[in-house]
Amino acid sequence: MMILRGGVTSATPDVVARKSCANGGSCKVGDIGPGGGTVFYDAGSLQWWGRYLEVRVITKGRGLPWVPGEPSALYVNSEVQVLRRIRMDAKTIGMGRVNTDAIVAAFGEGQYAAKFVSDLVLGGRDDWHLPSKDELNALYTYRAMTMRPRMDTGPYWTSTEASSKFAWYQMFHDGTMFTDENGVGRIEANKNTRKQPTHVGSSFPSQRFRLVPIRAFPNGSGVTPPIADPVLTGNTCGNSGPCAVGDIGPAGGVVFFDAGGKKPWGRYLEAAPAISEVRGLPWKKLSVNDRQRPVYRDTAARTARIARVMSKQIGMGSANTKAIVSTYRKGSYAARYAYDLVLNGFDDWFLPSADELDVMFNVLQTSRQPMDTFAPRFYWSSSEYDFNNAWTQSMRSGQQFDREKWLASPKDPLWVRPIRAFGG
Repeated sequence: MMILRGGVTSATPDVVARKSCANGGSCKVGDIGPGGGTVFYDAGSLQWWGRYLEVRVITKGRGLPWVPGEPSALYVNSEVQVLRRIRMDAKTIGMGRVNTDAIVAAFGEGQYAAKFVSDLVLGGRDDWHLPSKDELNALYTYRAMTMRPRMDTGPYWTSTEASSKFAWYQMFHDGTMFTDENGVGRIEANKNTRKQPTHVGSSFPSQRFRLVPIRAFPNGSGVTPPIADPVLTGNTCGNSGPCAVGDIGPAGGVVFFDAGGKKPWGRYLEAAPAISEVRGLPWKKLSVNDRQRPVYRDTAARTARIARVMSKQIGMGSANTKAIVSTYRKGSYAARYAYDLVLNGFDDWFLPSADELDVMFNVLQTSRQPMDTFAPRFYWSSSEYDFNNAWTQSMRSGQQFDREKWLASPKDPLWVRPIRAFGG
């Protein structure tokens, strides 16, 4: 409490903000929301779906499948590429409510994840939903950096369908997001399972799927946008912009991300042309012991664990690359290749972060009309997982896995595609 003139007491500004948020007013991340949950995401302004996301932790509903009965497709369309785009959109922030409603409308009554969450009434609110892939990942990131709210570190369902038989889920011990499709063990489906499988090479045990309800507020300012259809625009933009996704960037690559305004790292992200790709490089300099000379150390400002979580985010690729090169210096490894690249007169290339790679997949690799060429293999990101591993992205399925930093096998090489940031 603070003392006002005349000896009147009043709540501190923080308490006032929390009460305001709980009553539907101004909020900040970490506040208690109107539904009694923790606000973990702020879009910065009102969107079509709302602005804030809050979460309530529950222990009920464990072991429920994604759908009742045999797995079947949520979306039906005769064009394969249209289905891919629908499922790409279903990953994004704001789509959790739409996804949940679609699942319940398609499968009706029964004991399954989306129905269970949709039926909840918590804090006097009945608009809770199963989070989309990106909504759940935003919650994981918030929790990994703050250790709030207190949650189990098991597998959690998302409301995002990956294919007719598979749905996305996320492990909360390390943030890995799975579909279990495309060669990850001999798994025929996961929508009708109650536990996450034990993955080959992983010591993490099989556990029952968990549920975490979230809700968006306040009411949005529009309707669900149409299916995204990124295409090559045929335009070329300059280094200061303005640019649109699908433009050819100033360095001759495709612009695949627009932050919407200037950020500390720039505004636009451009993938290097496919001719820049190399394969077979390890992530690290093989002669360096990473425990003795780590990329990230605990400091007064942040721990190495938090630095690694931050390293996955959009805008972090350049900083990651510089940190890696500063640690390993000269040598033959992925980040050094990107850092040394000079292409079409530009020398500011870097190894993309995990989230930057994911956007490349979502935009460039899954467009209805080809926007770029990638191998259907794993690509290195610049985001470190731990001393021995770094995050990689499959350009076939979109799944991300931690892989040993020293991998450089000619039989199953990892690929490198540099990117650059500019504009703003």
